[in-house]
Amino acid sequence: MFLARRESVLHAKGWSSTVSVGSVLIFEGLPNHGGRGSPERESEVLLSLVASGLVSLSSWRGRVDRRRPYDDRLQLGVDRLSVACARRGLPAPTGVGDFVWEWCARRPMREWPLVFDPDAQVDGELLLIDSSPSEFCQEWVRASRDVVADVHESALVNHVKDVAKALGRPDLYAHWRMLLTGRTVLSAMEMVQQKNRFLDVPSWAVWLDESYEPVPPESTLNGKIVVCRRCRQWMSPDGDGQWTCPSWRCAAYRFGSVPELKPADGAHRLRADLVGYIALPGRPELEFAEGLAARGARVVMYPGFDALDAVATWPDGYAIGVDVKDWRNPFLLARSIKKFPDWSGKHPYAYSKGFIAVPQDRTRGRDGYLRILRKHSSALHDQPHVQVATVEELIQRCPSLGAPGEVTCGP
Repeated sequence: MFLARRESVLHAKGWSSTVSVGSVLIFEGLPNHGGRGSPERESEVLLSLVASGLVSLSSWRGRVDRRRPYDDRLQLGVDRLSVACARRGLPAPTGVGDFVWEWCARRPMREWPLVFDPDAQVDGELLLIDSSPSEFCQEWVRASRDVVADVHESALVNHVKDVAKALGRPDLYAHWRMLLTGRTVLSAMEMVQQKNRFLDVPSWAVWLDESYEPVPPESTLNGKIVVCRRCRQWMSPDGDGQWTCPSWRCAAYRFGSVPELKPADGAHRLRADLVGYIALPGRPELEFAEGLAARGARVVMYPGFDALDAVATWPDGYAIGVDVKDWRNPFLLARSIKKFPDWSGKHPYAYSKGFIAVPQDRTRGRDGYLRILRKHSSALHDQPHVQVATVEELIQRCPSLGAPGEVTCGP
């Protein structure tokens, strides 16, 4: 319940929706079917402003700007929404507090005076669920380029890539990504063991120190840290004696109903921001790679410093390059797809077919998911050799040798 700490501040101050903001943010990476200035475009920009403001607010750590203790993008979103309400003759939010708690937390998008492409499938969505940004909210943040840069191209990620490149060791970046995905909780002994994996690379231990943090006492239960049995993420207390897994899958399918308890003494856990933006998205990628390896493939993870999520090669030479896209909304996913690298011939990661692979549970209940993805992706239009499939379908289409292969981090 990240916003609870600020709710009283917002309501007590009664922040006006007329506070001026010094600059206007442009979200160049957003879908743009109606053209700049169209109702659809204005609605998309407004929604991304609000979503990014809410996600930014979720990382608030106590520093208060007495004049405006919230992200400027929230205020700009309120300003734009007030204009949209005025055009329709509807009551506008009375301030940021009213906007956050009455509009974002209670009003589905169909009740907002905005216009979207039907394929955006926004009608019944909420931006806040249980006082935290919904997955719908977070994906609208990921769809805007400048916010994506803040999230995915963080100083730590860039530093790991830069050092690995300078050393000529792209495998280091892949090892780091795979460790963070598979091991979100490390005991004191495991932390020492992991830091000693690459003694010839002093930066490796520093990366782990910056990726993990000591388990705080308030996140323990009788001296234990609570870990989800399915996704292996650490769980947080919700204030009602229950423990919450950060994975929507575990919440939806109750995978985390009987968590595992691990000793917290001396243990470290993955930083929350890295759980959200590396470990959770990485789970489907790693499970996909393990599925291909079970069919005899040699699967290289994050080749070319994450140019693709995986390249899988079988002994007979058949090879595929794959990006696993764990998105709820195909309309937004379509705009995030980038050009596949042209690796062929004697390139160490040469592949013959390219695929965008979506976990099957993402397509369940989403009418025309793959159709919408193909329709709205200019990258797919420009790369007809890149196909779209569910993860499960793609695994079944690949050869099976009856003997296991391997998941690795290098050529």
